[in-house]
Amino acid sequence: MKNSVLINASNLHDGGGVQVASSFISELVSIETNSFEFVIWASSEVFESLVGLDHLCFQVSIQVVNTYGLKAFVAPINGKLAEFDLVFTIFGPNYFRSSSYIDLVGFAQLWILDDSAYSALSLLDRLRTRLKFFAQKLFFMKSDAFVVELEHVRDGLYRKRIAPFDSVHVAYNCISSIYLKPATWLPLAIEIKGPKFKVGFLGRDYPHKNTAILPFVKRILAEKYDLDVEFFVTLNDLEWSRKSQEFRSSITNVGSLAVTQCPSFYRALDAVIFPSLLECFSATPLEAMAMGKPLFASNRPFVTDICGGFSFKFDPLDPEDAAGVMADYIRNRYGKDSVRLAAAREHVINFSSAKDRAERYLEIIKTELVKKQD
Repeated sequence: MKNSVLINASNLHDGGGVQVASSFISELVSIETNSFEFVIWASSEVFESLVGLDHLCFQVSIQVVNTYGLKAFVAPINGKLAEFDLVFTIFGPNYFRSSSYIDLVGFAQLWILDDSAYSALSLLDRLRTRLKFFAQKLFFMKSDAFVVELEHVRDGLYRKRIAPFDSVHVAYNCISSIYLKPATWLPLAIEIKGPKFKVGFLGRDYPHKNTAILPFVKRILAEKYDLDVEFFVTLNDLEWSRKSQEFRSSITNVGSLAVTQCPSFYRALDAVIFPSLLECFSATPLEAMAMGKPLFASNRPFVTDICGGFSFKFDPLDPEDAAGVMADYIRNRYGKDSVRLAAAREHVINFSSAKDRAERYLEIIKTELVKKQD
């Protein structure tokens, strides 16, 4: 008899979670899944992002279900959960009430494991954030098994005793296939050009992204190293309006980008900066290397897990260190680094693919079902 498996993407409404869910669901079309009977609960956003939905429906059952945080705990749909042998919530927590199913949850909340970014928040925001993630931690702790994107997250779950030993599986994330298909790239609304060395940050302005360091790095490069470096960011209108006057006067904003515009942003740059304080995973370092750009990144374990030895690391809390690393590259390595950049791109291509990730998810589901049978 086939095992009944629910793929729960009902709680994913924006950002990378929607992309991962739609990628996984799409890959199910081409992967042999005869040992499972899949039902997918997809949020409206995930459902709308699926490509080739007509032929996908012949392979799996897809239902549009929207859940929002703790409201899922009292949602009427909880009554359906007893029908499944395993529920895989692609990114948790899983707020559904416990039932007899195996509760497999994707974990991507490093704020629960790492305190280093709380210093970037005001006292009130710090208290609110700690309360929010403490509540999430309790829900994560009721899970039977976890899927994480990098080894340092697995190790953190064990160290914090959130996950029982041997219950955490690693499934590497990957870049979008768009980066390997130049014909799909769309141009930027604002052209990036000129003789200055151009460094860019691609991402949202979350506190842990640490973009506040950029004006200080720019000033130190100019005053200490006599280097006029231009910095670009991709913030939306609200994020840009909340930045300081110093930030807006020294940094250029090209605005929020569509996924198909991101390769064009990278292509226009001379280098990419990634000053994040903590991540479970970020595609930005892989995207930068895939586009053949040198990457200046935080000297943190998540960068090593993603990049190996291909990034130029700096202390993300020390703009002097960041500026020094960048100045050394610009003066001594820029234009002479083609072999290293080619090797970095090869590292990205071999790191993972959408198919690899989907097959790994299925392998993990099978492993957890066998555990229960034993």
